[in-house]
Amino acid sequence: MSSKKVLIDGHYGAVSLNIGAMISGRDDLEVIHLEDRTKFTDEQRLSLLNEADIVILCQSNKTVTETLPLISNTSTKVLDTSNAYRMSPQWAYGLPELSADNRRKIAQSRYVALPNPIATGAALLLTPLVKAKVMPPYHPLMINSVVGYTNGGSNMISLYESTTRSYGLSSARMYALDQTLMLQKELMHTCGLSYKPAISPFIDDYPSGALVTIPLHLRTLAKRLHSRQVWDYMARAYEHEPLIDVMNFDGTIDDLNGFLESNGMAGSNKMQIYVFGDNDICMLAARYDNLGKGGAGATIQCMNLMLGLDELTGVL
Repeated sequence: MSSKKVLIDGHYGAVSLNIGAMISGRDDLEVIHLEDRTKFTDEQRLSLLNEADIVILCQSNKTVTETLPLISNTSTKVLDTSNAYRMSPQWAYGLPELSADNRRKIAQSRYVALPNPIATGAALLLTPLVKAKVMPPYHPLMINSVVGYTNGGSNMISLYESTTRSYGLSSARMYALDQTLMLQKELMHTCGLSYKPAISPFIDDYPSGALVTIPLHLRTLAKRLHSRQVWDYMARAYEHEPLIDVMNFDGTIDDLNGFLESNGMAGSNKMQIYVFGDNDICMLAARYDNLGKGGAGATIQCMNLMLGLDELTGVL
């Protein structure tokens, strides 16, 4: 069988940092990198865009919208890592574990949009409860996240790794202070929420790793549950997902020595889901790598599905 042609167009954001290394050496792929567009004429780039079996766009939103009309070959599939089309009905949402239907849609679609790295964890924590009608769509939500500085792409990496950086970069820094994140709309669209969640996001002084947490007052849910029963919903939802580990409810806090480090899954393409709590308050947590399951790993997973290859090739 001939190898599939993959064009990686651009070098913008966190996804492009690992994707080349993850697919290099695969004998089922022929990979071309367009990190520096000055090395190619416009005609050469146009030809490459339309010869590829799949184009992975690692570009800004603006550049993505300019590039898409150039791909006239209807056989060429497109995987976009920006937020330009995450809520478009013509695009599949690149999170296979969201549902069996969504996995099929990714495999059958010409266009797939990769989720926001933080949305990956939040959506997988919320969806089982919303689907089961345990959590009503109007439920007031507070979502907390902390992520490594690679999440901000090459510019932020340079900032954090500079020898003359400011003192404030040594601390956890909160952002999105005005609560007008595209991420909020993305989660409403993806999870079927009626109101935008409050989000408290932090970027911290370490390279990679993400931790998304959602506290729940159990008395406010549609069904009165103990935290262990919430864990049951998570365990059933992801029991057949090889990239998601729902960690044991009993003994987990002791195993962690009372702390859950946000960089504990750095270097992995898998996600750990934790459920903590009692009969009153439940804490949901998703821990993963923003460059793995939240970035390049998820890109490779979706690319495999789109090309009709084994979903986990190069990921596990």
